[in-house]
Amino acid sequence: MLLRARLHPLSDDSRAILKRLLPAKSMRPTSDRYPVTVGDEILFKILQEGDSAGGFWVSAEAVFTKTELRSITHLETVCRKFIPESEKDYEHNANLYKKTKLISAGGEAPISLPYGFALTRIRLKPNMVGAIGEWTEEYVIGSAVVKVFEQAKFTGWSVKPVLNLKTQSPHPDFVQIFSDAILSAVMIDCSVERIKSAYPEENGHLRHLGCLSYPTIALENIPDFARTAEPWGGWHGQSSWVVSSRVAKAFTEHKLRGWAFRPVMVTESDLYRQYLEEWQVLCEAVVRSTRSTFDGGRW
Repeated sequence: MLLRARLHPLSDDSRAILKRLLPAKSMRPTSDRYPVTVGDEILFKILQEGDSAGGFWVSAEAVFTKTELRSITHLETVCRKFIPESEKDYEHNANLYKKTKLISAGGEAPISLPYGFALTRIRLKPNMVGAIGEWTEEYVIGSAVVKVFEQAKFTGWSVKPVLNLKTQSPHPDFVQIFSDAILSAVMIDCSVERIKSAYPEENGHLRHLGCLSYPTIALENIPDFARTAEPWGGWHGQSSWVVSSRVAKAFTEHKLRGWAFRPVMVTESDLYRQYLEEWQVLCEAVVRSTRSTFDGGRW
C-alpha cells in the first residue's frame, strides 16, 4: 500500500514549483491535481517552497496491491453516475430531506435515511446505478441491477419507488435502493480532519480524507448493504454506503456500472498500521506548511 498525495497549485508560482521539482510524467494531472507519493522527500520540499508562493490544496488516495485488495472484506461505494433533477424534482427532494427525521446513530452528528424521491427523467441503462441529483447519497438502480442483487441473495437492502412528477406514478423500471442497517461509529484517526471555516455550515464538521476504518467486531455479521453512523455523504445528514466484498465482486462480474469502491480498513490489521503511518507523514507535512491545507474528502 502506498499513499499518493495530489497537489492542486493555488498560484502560477506554485505551479512553477511543481514543474521544476516533479518529473515530467507527473505533470499530467488529473483535475489539475498533481500526484506525489507520500514518503518521497520531494513532497516536504514542494510544500516548503509553496509557503513562499500561493501554497497548495492537498488531497490523498491510498493505492493498494491486488493481494491487499483480496484481503478487504468491505468497501465504501463511490458515485460514478449522477441523475439530473428538474427544478420541481429538486424542490420535492429537498423538502423530503427536511421532513425526514434525523437519527442519532452513534456518530458525532445525526444521519437521515430518506425515501420517496422524485425524478422526472431517469437516463440510466438497466445495468446502472445513479445518484439522485448531484447532492444526495441516495441511489436509483436499474432492473438488471435488482436482478443481480436478488439472485445473489444480498442482505440489508430493499427497494422504494421513485415518483415521476409528470405522470404522478412510479417509474416502472427503476427503483431507489434503501438500507436502514447502520454501522457502529467509525474510527476517528489522523485521516479525519475537523474543518476550520468562515462558513457556519462547514465550521467544526468532521471531514474524512481517507478510507473508513473499523475494528473487526464492527464488521462481523453485518448485512451486505449498510449505512455509516456519520453523515459523510454531505449536508442534510447524508450517510455513506458500505457494502461487502461480495457486492463489489458481483458488480464487476456482471458488468454493472455507476459505482466504484474504496476499501474499508480493519484497525487491527498490518495494512491499517501501514496506512496510518503514511497518513501521519502526510499530516506532518501539511501541518509544517503555512500556506497549504487539506482539501476534498467527505463530510
